[in-house]
Amino acid sequence: MTMTFEKLAALGAQGVAAGSIVAWLGLVWMTRPVSSGGIDATLHLAVAASSFVVFGFVAAVHAWMGAQLKHGPDSIRG
Repeated sequence: MTMTFEKLAALGAQGVAAGSIVAWLGLVWMTRPVSSGGIDATLHLAVAASSFVVFGFVAAVHAWMGAQLKHGPDSIRG
């Protein structure tokens, strides 16, 4: 079974989508409030929400591109 370039690119795009969500979860975990000081709960929520906009957009675009590439050439898209 040969893997076409489009299928391989779709797999890569889906990997980036999943990886960006994992990276966001890591950022949220690293910036969590701790008892020894640092960021408070309100600022942590603001960091998590604002950073999700960026990471979520990257993940959504790559998931969409991966779905388009996995579908392959189509007569509608040309």
